[in-house]
Amino acid sequence: MTDRFLQSFMLQNWEDLLLLHWPIDKSDLGQSIPDDLEIDTFEGQAWLSVVGFRLSGLRINPISWMPWPSFWEINLRTYVKDKQGNKGVWFYSLDSSDVFAVLGARLMYGLPYNLSLTEGRVSSKRITFCSRRKLPHARARSEFGASFAPIQSGTEFSGSTLDHFLLERYRFWARRKWATVSTSARVRHTPYQAVRTQEIHYKGELFSSQGIAEPTHEATLGHYCKGLKVHASAPSWAFSIAGQANHR
Repeated sequence: MTDRFLQSFMLQNWEDLLLLHWPIDKSDLGQSIPDDLEIDTFEGQAWLSVVGFRLSGLRINPISWMPWPSFWEINLRTYVKDKQGNKGVWFYSLDSSDVFAVLGARLMYGLPYNLSLTEGRVSSKRITFCSRRKLPHARARSEFGASFAPIQSGTEFSGSTLDHFLLERYRFWARRKWATVSTSARVRHTPYQAVRTQEIHYKGELFSSQGIAEPTHEATLGHYCKGLKVHASAPSWAFSIAGQANHR
């Protein structure tokens, strides 16, 4: 496997993204991330985010000729960095209705996907999501949404440094159950063309299913983005097997 093959292991579109963000004390996350990562903060504040979107146009090497149906996805994430200072995302959970995506992501990346009934609805001014996990031992529901102003074509998003801290993340980590170290993968896409949302609501069990207290107030900040074309690399362990040391 060549470096180019591994760097563009997957191609996909993220469509109609809603990202809701809550500040949280770093100490409240406790030992919820692996010991080779640390919580990344903005002005000393940690953040948790609930993210919903539609994934379409998925193509995976070396079977990129094979079409993949679109599906909705919901995840709960926080912001982390490794010992070398690389910044990215740690996923506490990911919910999807596509059984093959769930199994493939768990096997390949070690991501904590759950098979769920997951749905999104989008109008010209509002977006909503809901999910319900199918397995009895991993029950959790969620329902959330927000309203947004139309995004003008060609208009650049002039967000604050906090907006960029929460949105512009180009790496994620996971740790498979039998592994002793976390592995990462990188994503590439154009910067977010986003708008801040209003009339935010959330209720559910995404936080409590991870041993984290559910929010007692609505999200402090929300973003809506129409869509992005995304390239994702293979996990770092695949580069190691292939002898591609320059992945980092």
